[in-house]
Formats: sequence, C-alpha cells, structure tokens
Amino acid sequence: MSAFKIETQLQSPASRQTQLSLSVVIPAFNERENLPQTLKELESVIGQSENVRDYEVVIIDDHSADGTFEFVQSLGHPRIRAIRLSRQCGSHAALRAGIAAAQGDATLCLSADGQEDPAVLGAMLEKLNAGAHVVWGVRRKREEPLFAKMLVGLAYGLIKFLAPSNVSEINLSNADFYLLSKKAVEAINRCPERHTSLFGLILWLGFKQEAVLYDRRARRSGKSKWRFRGLFQLLVDWIVAFSGIPLKLISILGFLTAALGFSYAVFIVGYTLLGYAKPGWAETVVLILVLGGAQMMMLGVIGEYLWRTLDETRQRPLYFIEARTDE
Repeated sequence: MSAFKIETQLQSPASRQTQLSLSVVIPAFNERENLPQTLKELESVIGQSENVRDYEVVIIDDHSADGTFEFVQSLGHPRIRAIRLSRQCGSHAALRAGIAAAQGDATLCLSADGQEDPAVLGAMLEKLNAGAHVVWGVRRKREEPLFAKMLVGLAYGLIKFLAPSNVSEINLSNADFYLLSKKAVEAINRCPERHTSLFGLILWLGFKQEAVLYDRRARRSGKSKWRFRGLFQLLVDWIVAFSGIPLKLISILGFLTAALGFSYAVFIVGYTLLGYAKPGWAETVVLILVLGGAQMMMLGVIGEYLWRTLDETRQRPLYFIEARTDE
C-alpha cells in the first residue's frame, strides 16, 4: 500500500501551455529515515505547481545498508522508483545514474536529507520557462565553522576563476541543487568521463544558467556523508578534468628552479674566483633535497594525469545497476 496519495490538480488552459513533465533525481546513501518526509514534501510542492503536467521521482540507492531500496519498493508508488547501484560510487556518480534514467522535460537534482527546500521549485521552473537551461538553488548563507567557510571559499574561488564567464556571477560556494532542462540533461549524458566533477561539468557545458536563493535547513536526521577527503577529491577532479593548471604550474616551477640553479652556479663561480672558501656540504645537501623534492612533485602531477588518462581509455562504466523497482 502506498504511503503517498497522488492528487491530480486541474489546470487552466493558459497554464497548460507551459506545463512540462518533471523528473526528480535523489541520490541516497543510508537515508531511509529521511526519505518519507522528503517524498511527502516533494509531492506537496509538485502538486501545487501549475507548470508541472506529470512527474517521476528517481531515487538512486548508492548501495545503502539500511533498507533504502526495500523501502521505496514497498511504496508501490507508480511515480516513485528506485535504482540500486552494485557498489557505493559516491553522490556524483549516483546523480549521473539518475540523470541518465530521467525521462522528464526537466530534471531536478535534490538531496534526500531534507536540507534543500523544494518550495523554490516554482521560481526555478519560471526561470527555465524563460529560457534558462540550468537553474541553481543557492543558499543565502553558510552556517559553518570559520575554517570550513574559508576552505570552501578558497576552493570555489578557484572554481569561479575557471568557470565560463556567463556563470561566474553565481556564488558557487553556496550552490547545492539544480534544475536542468532536457537539452542540458542530454549534454551531460554525452560526457561519459569517469574522473570529473558534476558541478564542474554543468558549468563547463555553458548554456544560460541562473540561480534562485533559498534558506538551507538542518538535516532531518543522521549525519552528513561528506568528509574532507571527499570534498578535496572533488576539487582535484575539477582542477584536473577542466584545466591544465597543474601542468602549467610545474612548467613555471621548473623554469624558476632552473633560473635559481643557474643564479646559484654564477654565485659559486664568482665566490671562488674572489678567493673565498667554497660553501660547505650543507648547502649542497639543501640543494639536492629541494631539487629532488620539486622533481618528485612534478612527477606526481604528471602521474596523476597519466593515471586518469589510462583509466578513461579502459572505458569502464561509471556504475553498474544491481536492481531497480520498475523491472
């Protein structure tokens, strides 16, 4: 028996002209306790929207261990389906799976924990109908420790520097969820690379992108699955996937190191010709350590690019589907 009741609302002839079918993609990893309220709130918001003709909710179970897939399966809701991945692939891979499965004219990507407010869906749809292809939900402020704010600000400052000029005015550090047009979804699905940031990919696509502001709420229950390591890896994926900055930096570092080495060699020759004692072994050891360390760093950056290139050439799928409720 479904825990949710579908309510069909009559729309005026004028509103039917802008109606569309909506897909809602929700990645979920051990979010069984949060899903009922999230789905109930979503259904209420969608039911009040005059721009939505029909909808579907696609929940991507990122190999949860709390019965998330079984819960969705037990609903028996004709508009809510779940896809379970064969292993934990991460939030961005789960979103890619959901976007690939979405069938609507527009796709809303939303988290399962209830922090993002779907009440702004109406404003997002209005911007989409006005010609935007990506509409970001941007929180008004971040209520986090100072160090976390500084770290996020630094990371997204770099991303903003690399972003296309037509979206650089969006405060990416506060962007959490987004609404995609059919054209944007098709463009994302045409980019099968494994090592990438989905946020970065959406920005890289270009198109007309706008934002709506909202107040981010506290999680309904449980703790965030994001950790510093995961956030840092996403930043690395962004930088490596969408820029050659690391390679350019090691080229600059190599040039500066060579210039310093040449300058030091001139200094040693001049020092010796003037009859002064030659520098001791400490200076030599320092030079060896500095140059050796710089070379190892350069090799590490090059190795990162080589590994990612190798992994992409294998053409392994980003995820595998273990089960789905619509089969």
